[in-house]
Amino acid sequence: MQRTYQFVKNLWNDAEAANLDLVSRLVYRSNKLGADQRITNTGGGNTSSKITEPDPLTRQTVEVMWVKGSGGDLRTSTRENFSSLYQSKLIALQPLYAKLPNNGPKTDAEDKMVGMYTHTTFNLNPRPSSIDTSLHSFLPGQSLWRDHDYPHPPSAFAVSFASEREVTGACATLLAASPKAQQQWQLERRFHRFEEAQQSAFR
Repeated sequence: MQRTYQFVKNLWNDAEAANLDLVSRLVYRSNKLGADQRITNTGGGNTSSKITEPDPLTRQTVEVMWVKGSGGDLRTSTRENFSSLYQSKLIALQPLYAKLPNNGPKTDAEDKMVGMYTHTTFNLNPRPSSIDTSLHSFLPGQSLWRDHDYPHPPSAFAVSFASEREVTGACATLLAASPKAQQQWQLERRFHRFEEAQQSAFR
């Protein structure tokens, strides 16, 4: 079951996206998210996707994280606004990140890590990396969302979004095991609360 919202619009268009490669789909999703300036920061916002690609030197398949680079706006971003980084090299930076005091989202540790990301660049991409790169790369676990292009959770979570109940069963197991799913679950809950607030305002 795909959740629907009255005030947060699903702008995805199958016909527009049909012939796009995976990176272009990331750009497309980003533009659509940025088009609604109630839910993204004007002049900012971050999106990312981990994609397997052939290494330009070894031709071996590697995991590459594409993340919107420093500066630029989601609504108008193009492929050139996204940095591409070896995910394995980013993960190798975790011990260094862990040694920094007060590490975590929106801390000084993120500023100190930015200079290291150039050492993880894939295919000589010149776009400077986002300060939020560590959050996009390091967050482990299985995704709550079943599809990159249609980011909606398994239907078993719907009751928890709608009623603010605690999740149980398989849903609780997934959330307990996956920090990534936990963050995505909270995002879905916030979308639901936003919908409720908008509905109340228009009554």
